Amino acid sequence: MTENSGNNRKVLVIDDEPGIIEIVEANLEGDGFQVISASDGQQGLEKIRSEKPELVLLDVMMPEMDGWSVLRHIEADPETAGLPVIMLTAKAADEDYIHGLEEGAVEYITKPFYPQELVNRIKITLMVLNPRMRDERRRNLIAKRKRLMEQ
Repeated sequence: MTENSGNNRKVLVIDDEPGIIEIVEANLEGDGFQVISASDGQQGLEKIRSEKPELVLLDVMMPEMDGWSVLRHIEADPETAGLPVIMLTAKAADEDYIHGLEEGAVEYITKPFYPQELVNRIKITLMVLNPRMRDERRRNLIAKRKRLMEQ
């Protein structure tokens, strides 16, 4: 991946932890992305409609409206369905991982995370813009995690 390869692509971070937003912002902006943020689920849904991001980083555990509800709203709205969502959460159980992908997320990253890995996974996700390819990738990730759980 080349430096500043974000090419000013817009990413929305929805997280109630200001420190997480700051870390994500610093790393993504340093790589050429435009970052907008929301501190709760409802504000995040409003920013999706008004700002039209190309990708959403979404926390699960937030007050008022949790990330699962936000993800269901995104997938249920014809204008936002298929918007790439990467879960960025402290919920690290296999069941949470599978739940996130089954609800429509394209990636599931647990906190704490490596900032450069996050940047790279965002770049890769945005390169795979074909919705059918994203869905196939998500199904493969779910199947792989379920196989690991059975071992």
